[in-house]
Amino acid sequence: AAVTMVVALSGCATSAISPKEASPTPGDRLFGLQSPPSGAHGNLVVTRDEGFMGGGCNTLINIDGKRVGEIASGEVATFYVAEGRHIIGAEVDEALCPDVLKEREFTVQGGETRKYRISIDATGSMDLSPTAQ
Repeated sequence: AAVTMVVALSGCATSAISPKEASPTPGDRLFGLQSPPSGAHGNLVVTRDEGFMGGGCNTLINIDGKRVGEIASGEVATFYVAEGRHIIGAEVDEALCPDVLKEREFTVQGGETRKYRISIDATGSMDLSPTAQ
């Protein structure tokens, strides 16, 4: 019974998707950092896993405490950030989904691209992690 339950729950977790395979986040859900700033800057690529778990709720993306996008399951968004240290946040704040906020610090050099992945496991726990994809 325990094995059956683990197998059933693992089917509910999200699956990684590469930015090339993900759908672009529609422009009406991108609120900032869509144009390169003056001076040295880098790119931040955020990809949300695809799958059933959490699929009914979008994830809000914050950079340095400012809301810059809202990403759905299986989508990717690119943001332009000034060179230096930043905080990325992924937040779910909807009535039907758990209220969650994950934040990570990152540093970007001029011309560099940083990539992050939003995943949700079978228990509904969201994670925000660096990725090589």
